[in-house]
Amino acid sequence: MRRFAPWLCPALLAAAVAPFVRGDGGDSPLFVAAGRTLLSSHWRDAFADASIQAGPLQLALFGSVGRSLDALSIVVGVGVVLLVVAAARSAGVTSPRLLGLAGLAALLTGLTVNAFEAGHPADAVLPLVWVIAAADARRGCVVRAAVLVALGAGLETWSILGLAVLVLAPRRRDAVRGILVGGCLAAALFLPFVLGGRFEMLSYTWDVSRSSLLALVVAPGTHVGWALRLAQGAAALGAGLAVVWLARKSVHVVWLVPLAIVLARLALDPLDNGYYFVGVVGPALVGLAAFVSAAPSAGLRRWSSPQSPSLPASR
Repeated sequence: MRRFAPWLCPALLAAAVAPFVRGDGGDSPLFVAAGRTLLSSHWRDAFADASIQAGPLQLALFGSVGRSLDALSIVVGVGVVLLVVAAARSAGVTSPRLLGLAGLAALLTGLTVNAFEAGHPADAVLPLVWVIAAADARRGCVVRAAVLVALGAGLETWSILGLAVLVLAPRRRDAVRGILVGGCLAAALFLPFVLGGRFEMLSYTWDVSRSSLLALVVAPGTHVGWALRLAQGAAALGAGLAVVWLARKSVHVVWLVPLAIVLARLALDPLDNGYYFVGVVGPALVGLAAFVSAAPSAGLRRWSSPQSPSLPASR
């Protein structure tokens, strides 16, 4: 039972507090309605509204569990906590104490609440999925890493930026194979709606916020579409690849690459929504746990590891 405590204790706490600290769920009602369409005989119309900028897996979740916002807040909160612990473990943290603290930190920093609050759990979830995928790719499990990134696109399309972590694969041809698998699988999630229904996702436009960094070069209020999103994604991919090149040999590269992708994406985003920044918190918590776990200080190492009972000195 003790081996599961770092996972169970934070998850149970997240489940217990989620219904009491949640707000109205932001855009959740919009996705619940689209999700109910997805799960009906009219599934082809799930993306008929251009404002539906979420993937089919998120719509399926919101259309089922999301009919009860209390239940949805619990699922999201528990999921985020477990992902933080899993990502920390993937980053090399082995101490049960540190893993448990990482899970609790996700709760105490508000990451679990903010993941639900705006109705866009992908902002918290996807960077953590990328950490796990990066660790898999680095060990040579490239196809599994690609599948994780592709399934993330089922929450929101920008998960595809996580394909940059596949370059951590030991062999270049494995990285290329993983990128092809991930790209094809992500596209397959949307293909039935593109071919069989009214797919309006790509017609959506965003207004450049006055307080965004993009407003320094583009007039606030300007309507921008997917062309800008593609440029933003290319820059984020470039940032991730640059970190791969600079820090490939570091044990911390598995969380540094997702963090770089998120920061580059935020820097070029036309909006300044506060909930976007939850994407920074997850990799930062994983990085903190990884630093403490790898700290050379004997005191920190002793604190982060379970104490062994002392043995009497031999005579």
